[in-house]
Amino acid sequence: METLDVIDTFKNTNDELKNNFLDSLDSKMEVKIDYEKKEIDYSWIDLLYENVIYIDNILRNPKKFIINEEEIVKVELAKKVTVESIIHLTQHTNLIQDFDQKTNDVTPSKILNINKEESLDTYENRFIYTLIKQIDTFVNQHENDIVNGSYCYDEKEIKYNAGTKLDNEDIKISLSLSSNNKEKNINVSYEDVKAKLKKIKMEIANFMNSELMISLTKLHVSQVRPPIRKTNVILKNPNFQKAEQLWNFFMSYDKYNFTLQKDNKEYIENGILKQQFDESFLLNYLAMNSLSKNEKKVSYEKTVTMSLNKVIEMLLDNNELDKKRFNEIINEEYSSANEKIKNRDKIILSTFEEKFDKIDELIKEACLILN
Repeated sequence: METLDVIDTFKNTNDELKNNFLDSLDSKMEVKIDYEKKEIDYSWIDLLYENVIYIDNILRNPKKFIINEEEIVKVELAKKVTVESIIHLTQHTNLIQDFDQKTNDVTPSKILNINKEESLDTYENRFIYTLIKQIDTFVNQHENDIVNGSYCYDEKEIKYNAGTKLDNEDIKISLSLSSNNKEKNINVSYEDVKAKLKKIKMEIANFMNSELMISLTKLHVSQVRPPIRKTNVILKNPNFQKAEQLWNFFMSYDKYNFTLQKDNKEYIENGILKQQFDESFLLNYLAMNSLSKNEKKVSYEKTVTMSLNKVIEMLLDNNELDKKRFNEIINEEYSSANEKIKNRDKIILSTFEEKFDKIDELIKEACLILN
């Protein structure tokens, strides 16, 4: 990047002017900061998105067990006489109405009737039932955070007023600088998150309409409580293992699924920032001073004089040179440099003459060819 003209102007300005400018400077800086950053934790989105398939596997083939409902009924109402019915009758002879000794036929007045029904009310199914309920509640509670998304607001405002004096010249500046940076959905592909959330909500709706959820809801089963019992099914079935991992995640999940940083303050700045603006004020003045008809720019001759002055000071500090010897060195170096410049100019002039001679010859040759 090329050097800025104002920087060159600053370098070419004598130190006395710059020091006087800054020594007489009286400045004030007011700073206002309004910063807020909210980062949503989207980890649960990915976890659910990747693991809902295991819950779906469980619901497609839920574990059932047989319930035996026993009741004593009149013989004519019995649907089926089973081995259990005969055993029960031998143990309860008071239910025998008649016995034919010739044929050994037994006529009972009542008999045990057993109705066998399948039920989904197992511990493992109630665990899944509870987990789905929790997931549904969790998603509904945190959906708004996903919709609003992460964001970062960074607003800054600076008011700078300063004045200084150089001889009879009063110099003042009044500056107001503000910055407003607002960014939404930081550190995440928002469209991807929305798509995953939509898929998760669709899966949850399907879960709610499954046979297991409808059946257990009708039975008004109680939800399981932690810690989860380590049954053989939960320990060994891969689908239930994933379900337990989800359970553990949501049990330990912080209810606040975001981090919030805030920094709101107003103060008077007297540190490095103010110093930088003071120096910037000087640069602005030097740039503006180029418009002055009363030029205060350092002339080339004065610049050379200043440079020589620094060299002379350095030589006198480090060497014991008297004035006569110093003048001799200056004259020698001047003569040497002058001779080098003359030789350089001769070489340049000679080179140009050779080039022009060649061009002249080419022109003559071209004219002969044209003729």
